[in-house]
Amino acid sequence: MTTMSAEKALEFYGANAVEWLRRWDAGEFVWTIEMGGLGPGYEQCIQITCAETLRFLLEKQYLVLKLLAEPEAWRAAQEEIDHALRTNPAVTVLRLSGAQASAAKNLAWNLYKDGPTSVMLDERVKDRHIQASRNFPEGRTA
Repeated sequence: MTTMSAEKALEFYGANAVEWLRRWDAGEFVWTIEMGGLGPGYEQCIQITCAETLRFLLEKQYLVLKLLAEPEAWRAAQEEIDHALRTNPAVTVLRLSGAQASAAKNLAWNLYKDGPTSVMLDERVKDRHIQASRNFPEGRTA
């Protein structure tokens, strides 16, 4: 297997979380990680919630190093994220399980913290690459 150049990887996966979310919002396919493994409908709920979580993270502009260094700040951020998801109509309609919500938040946090290229190039997830779109199933626009 050939190795993708860093420049090509940035173009392919998205240079940063803002670009990933822009592609998602435009209805384009995004490269992401399969988080559920229980079928396309279950997975789509995770990916929608990931996008909405990422949107919230980008709006809040959390300082990653501060959250990693200060447990109290991390707990407060987690409470804000959970509240945002509980009140987001695009998420509440999905009726997520706790496992789905946790998977979505984990993926969104990593996209926010490390960027999509780093997430996709992580060896631990190399067998779980998928493409997703906000428009799957056809007509879904959440």
